[in-house]
Amino acid sequence: MAVQDHAAAAVSPAAEIRYATPADAEALALLSQELLAFYGLPVRYQRSYMAHVIAEKAFTDPPSIQILMAFERGQPRGFLAFSHSFAVANCQTSIFIQDLFVTRKARANGIGRLMMAELARHCVEQGIGQLDWTADPWNEKARAFYEAMGPLLRSDKTYYRILSPRLAELAAGAPPPDYRR
Repeated sequence: MAVQDHAAAAVSPAAEIRYATPADAEALALLSQELLAFYGLPVRYQRSYMAHVIAEKAFTDPPSIQILMAFERGQPRGFLAFSHSFAVANCQTSIFIQDLFVTRKARANGIGRLMMAELARHCVEQGIGQLDWTADPWNEKARAFYEAMGPLLRSDKTYYRILSPRLAELAAGAPPPDYRR
């Protein structure tokens, strides 16, 4: 899909963007399963279990994550999960997008752009001057969508991740913290 297609996408008049609540956990579990399928990843848990964990872990106080949801005619069509981060060195709060997902049925109709616009509005209202995210290099449609928004591409950074069991191995080799300093 060309960049201009994303910018000119007609937004469904029936689209609604709002913050998710624990009552949306079932819809978020369904969307998450579709997201996993999109990436060709196995769905490890039943939807009911996922909904229970989402309701319990995603809506803590204070929140560790916030989720915008997109609905079209009352049906869930996508979500955008993000978290705040404070950088000590430059005394600036930023937002990192964990996931932006729109169902296949709703792609290219402006819902993703509406969620990004709502998140940008949140940033402006909160005085947050930086929004970060990643995109898979192979996902050309997502990259075209993001590039149409005019971001500063940071190719000078490398994204790292440690997963279990390496986390346990790393923790086992770490010396105990010295709290006497």
